[in-house]
Amino acid sequence: MPEPSDIVGIGLAGGQGVRARPLTLKAPGYLRSKAAMSFLGRRLIRWVIQILSSEGIQRYFIIAHGKENRYQIKVMIGYGEAFGVEVMYSPVKFDALSTGSADSTLRMLDYWDLTEHALVFPTDSIIDFDLAPMLKVHLDSGAVATIAAMTREPDEVAEKYGVMLADDEGRITEFVEKPTLAELRQHFRAETDEEFRRLPLMTNAGFYLIDAARLREIARHPEIDELRKTRLDFGKDLLPWLVGNGHRVMVHPVRRIGDLGNVRDYIDTMVEALHGNFEAVDRLLGPPIDPERHVWIAPESLEMRDATSGLTLAEKIAEGIVEIGPAVRIGRYCEIHPGVRIVESNLDDDIEVHRDAVVERSQIRDGAIIGPKARLSEVVVGSMSEIRSEPYHPTTIEGCVALGDEVTVYPGVHLADGVMVYPRLKIPSGIRIPPGVEVTGPADVLRYL
Repeated sequence: MPEPSDIVGIGLAGGQGVRARPLTLKAPGYLRSKAAMSFLGRRLIRWVIQILSSEGIQRYFIIAHGKENRYQIKVMIGYGEAFGVEVMYSPVKFDALSTGSADSTLRMLDYWDLTEHALVFPTDSIIDFDLAPMLKVHLDSGAVATIAAMTREPDEVAEKYGVMLADDEGRITEFVEKPTLAELRQHFRAETDEEFRRLPLMTNAGFYLIDAARLREIARHPEIDELRKTRLDFGKDLLPWLVGNGHRVMVHPVRRIGDLGNVRDYIDTMVEALHGNFEAVDRLLGPPIDPERHVWIAPESLEMRDATSGLTLAEKIAEGIVEIGPAVRIGRYCEIHPGVRIVESNLDDDIEVHRDAVVERSQIRDGAIIGPKARLSEVVVGSMSEIRSEPYHPTTIEGCVALGDEVTVYPGVHLADGVMVYPRLKIPSGIRIPPGVEVTGPADVLRYL
């Protein structure tokens, strides 16, 4: 019987990162793959490969698309040498032919003549699971596919996630695409509101264990062949077709899935991981310097002296001059000044946080500068961005705001409620940007002055 080490991984990395802009914007008009997004100091695809490798998977086949996408991923993981695994890629000639995730996967199975069991996985999500029990369910049931599922409550699911309905054995009987609360209530007929709120609804996590040999055989069906001419996606097309045509598709709950496709989900996943709620991530982060408060600080930052007090960060923590934690990771060579408060946040390398600044539930990328008295809450700040601020003219950024790389925000600016600023723009004092606006160029900046 196959073991986890016998499973091959098939990574879906061919997306363009459009939905996650400006998190995926490296420069105006230049998208980085979502697999290349930074998460807790590592590129996302490196996290995924390390998590899956720790579960036993040693061979990977990455489905890339286009020069930029393929180049970025190869720079980050190469052919697997740094991870002690083997990585291969989809051939360039398939790029123009792909009509969806399932279509691309079937091409890979045929091209590399894969007949073993495989785990198809996204490269823009973090998973916390154990592969061995999922594989056992898959093999014991004789399923052609087993879907990793995240269990959620109705309020989380309604109009956001598709739901999978299964029988008592875990065999999927139906897919319901983004149901409303009324539709869920009607289907499950819960007797009380409390019972309804606690329904364990299963949503597709995007990780699929497949029997490659059987799936290749099924794919010869004329209906599948016809679907591939226009679109063959796993969640929208292939898996519902398999269920509708009597093929056994199972569901297996996993501990946790973190979607990083938008600012809100990115921040929520980051905070959950920093609190230790993703076991797989927690293991790879290494031991914290403060286990009770879940605080990780690189030694280089603990020894850094700030230009204001001349004290090291370790001395400032010991004397209560700064507040770090709970749930904080600080990378290398970060300069933290007196009076700073950092909570539920990640700071990468070479960052300066000046006197009396507050950083809450935020991601700060390499080389960013946070000015004195600035207040950041639920913000993603790009590499080498500068948040200028003054004690009597402080800057406030809050409410799922995303700043691209090399953005400059001037003192006194207030950005809130989903504003997105594209790379290399300057946001001057006195500007008033409405909620939810994407500031994509200098003309947008002038419009709101």
